[in-house]
Amino acid sequence: MSSPILILTATAFEQAELRNSLQNAASQVLSHRVWTRGHLNGRPVVLLEGGIGQVNTAQALTTALDRIHPSLVLQVGIGGAYLNSDLKIGDLALATEENYGDMGVITPKGWQPADVIGIPVLQKESDYYNTFPLNTEHVTVADTLLRQRDETPSLQSGPFVTVQQCSNRTIGDELATRFSAICENMEGVAAAHLCTLYEIPFLELRAISNCVEDYNKEAWDIPLALARSQNAARHLIQHLSI
Repeated sequence: MSSPILILTATAFEQAELRNSLQNAASQVLSHRVWTRGHLNGRPVVLLEGGIGQVNTAQALTTALDRIHPSLVLQVGIGGAYLNSDLKIGDLALATEENYGDMGVITPKGWQPADVIGIPVLQKESDYYNTFPLNTEHVTVADTLLRQRDETPSLQSGPFVTVQQCSNRTIGDELATRFSAICENMEGVAAAHLCTLYEIPFLELRAISNCVEDYNKEAWDIPLALARSQNAARHLIQHLSI
């Protein structure tokens, strides 16, 4: 039996359309998390509802990777676009790397990254501090597949930043500049960190629900982002050979 693709989302909403498309779906609660197993376009998948934030994501994904060995972890969700990225609400974003947005040191000269402390958060073939690069070949293949769809909305690939708050424009502009980033989210770097540790291929796909500016929930379009992220994920699952 082929290894499943593990589809990781923070919330039930971010996987609802995928879950409704599963064949032979069966759900259970393991280690306080909802798992749904089944087949999507003929491929075995496990949908995992991990919870919002880095701690929830790390707990859920650690439990999953200790139980199964997926061929790929595909994180699917919504995110906020930095204004210098030119991403619009409803556009797709594919991570080329994930970054801890606030791990570092505040010095008299301003913020400095975590390598100033000198203690890596992970040591594998290299030392990892703030940044977890994704496999370039996998990202390139995913980007190409998404652009081949006739109905694909605008797509950008680039660095993501993980934060624990919805940034305002001032902070968002600072983070975008700091990491040359296109969007932010609340879970991605935890998943990238764990997949690097466990040596599991990882992709992160998000649709833009809002622009990172002064908070105005009325300007967000979460339903559009939910639909587009899951439609794109379905296409990747069908065509990826990972």
